Amino acid sequence: MKKIMSFIFLLSLTFSAFATEQEMDLLIVENDTIYLKTSLLEKLELETPPFGNTRERAPSTGCWRGYRAIWKIIDNKLYLEKIIRCNSDRGKGEQDLIELFKANGFDFKENNGMILADWVTEDFYKMNFSSSNYYKDKIYLYDGWNEKEKNKDKNLKLKIKSGEIKLNRLKE
Repeated sequence: MKKIMSFIFLLSLTFSAFATEQEMDLLIVENDTIYLKTSLLEKLELETPPFGNTRERAPSTGCWRGYRAIWKIIDNKLYLEKIIRCNSDRGKGEQDLIELFKANGFDFKENNGMILADWVTEDFYKMNFSSSNYYKDKIYLYDGWNEKEKNKDKNLKLKIKSGEIKLNRLKE
């Protein structure tokens, strides 16, 4: 019995796990485009999702949410600039932000068609991964869920509280 269990265990180590990379949200800071591995819009738990997409109706496995959000920092505030369809979606157009927020019953502050993201309180860390040397011109940020304590301060790049930028070390 011990040999069988050992064999099954060793066999299980040979299986690879694969996952489809999700299309990321984008953060525009001046002339830079930053890739966000964290979906800030999901925190609102929208009952009426953008474009009416649900996980069951997602355009592809690379875009379970069915959309990409474009964020912008202006005057040290985070704004939702627009919501676009995924690259794999055959539909056209952008989501009307005002209509979306009204349909979900949220109070919001609008500035030139953008929505102030005052629901966002998040620390963002630079994502370091094994192939990051190949992407030196790109910055990936995430919520730091697995950031080692010794690297937290060094990798902390952006701190947002209620939509206001409290720390911005993106240029470092």
